Amino acid sequence: MANPPFPGRTPALRVLDASVAAAPLLQGRVLLHENARFVPQMRAPLDDDLGGIVMTGERAGERAYQLRASGYGGTLLIDTAAYKTHTATAEEPFLLDSDDLFGTVDTVLELQKARGASAALTPTGYIPPGASKVLKTVVRQAQLIKRADTVISLPLSTVWLTDEYISQLVAACERIPHPKAITLFRQFDPMEQSKAVPANLRRLVAAQPDIALLRSDLAALDAFVHGALFSGIGADSTSRHSIPPGEVALVSGKKNGGGPSYPYVLMPSLMSFKGTQSLAQIYANDPPATCDCDVCKGRGLDRFNDPGKEARRESEDHNISTWSDWVLQIVARKPGLDRKTWWRDKCASAVVQCALENQRLGLSASSRAGFSVPDPVQAWATLPLAP
Repeated sequence: MANPPFPGRTPALRVLDASVAAAPLLQGRVLLHENARFVPQMRAPLDDDLGGIVMTGERAGERAYQLRASGYGGTLLIDTAAYKTHTATAEEPFLLDSDDLFGTVDTVLELQKARGASAALTPTGYIPPGASKVLKTVVRQAQLIKRADTVISLPLSTVWLTDEYISQLVAACERIPHPKAITLFRQFDPMEQSKAVPANLRRLVAAQPDIALLRSDLAALDAFVHGALFSGIGADSTSRHSIPPGEVALVSGKKNGGGPSYPYVLMPSLMSFKGTQSLAQIYANDPPATCDCDVCKGRGLDRFNDPGKEARRESEDHNISTWSDWVLQIVARKPGLDRKTWWRDKCASAVVQCALENQRLGLSASSRAGFSVPDPVQAWATLPLAP
């Protein structure tokens, strides 16, 4: 960018010094969650001033080190996904190495920095719905951390964003003196937990200037527009949504029984992710929707119907290119009402375009026969704008 949005901040390289604050390094960024199951490859989804990577999964530390060794010099976080196997308790809110008798949270954070992380994420376990004692313990432990380079990970059941618990969550976040990174847990889209969740997420990120939303999909952009310090969007479906430990991920419209995994594609005009098998069926007898992003260059969006790694990689690059362009359009507008109005209007346009696409194809508005407006997009298009 010709005029970087944060010209005075420290370059987000490998910063070992724990006294270098995390917030200025991460402010105003939309990060990409890369799945640590795969060997990392260089991508350029965003301008260096706006993007970065969260290496996510059990091998995140190893993959992050590989990414640095390959020459990546941008913002990098390591999320080992402790919450996938560990449910936080009042006695053990963080997952530490059981083989290390002297292992501490500080040791975990220091190791992340040594592997190339720009800032460190606490290895917090999953916080179940209404587990007030657990949340209070996380708050107390966070208050003991004196490092400035730390972000407190809060892997929460989406129930915490319902009207019953949101005030308690806001109060807990106010007591944590570090940036907070929220990850929401639920089968399917967390924003569909209840009608109150989209508005309550906005309330949470507006309550303090240092709250982030990670491992999300387009909710990351809604949070970003409404005041989140930073946010993160998953490269694939497994890193866009999170489920509680011990649960098996359910797939909409598909019996769980293994088999090949097909990509999900972001439909730009509809602002929704759609499975490629479904797209191939919908467009079997009609011209497909096309995309003008730098990856697609006007080609049809039904071309990714292949479980192979090349189709997966290209579909991910399309998704990243699409939402990255939206980020650029967001930051081109003044923070506050200008950005919020643009985002609301874009969501409202998606609602209209969904009906028009179904009409073009002669289909009904259902997830099986045609396209339906995702509940979050409908909410973002109609929620009142705060100043």
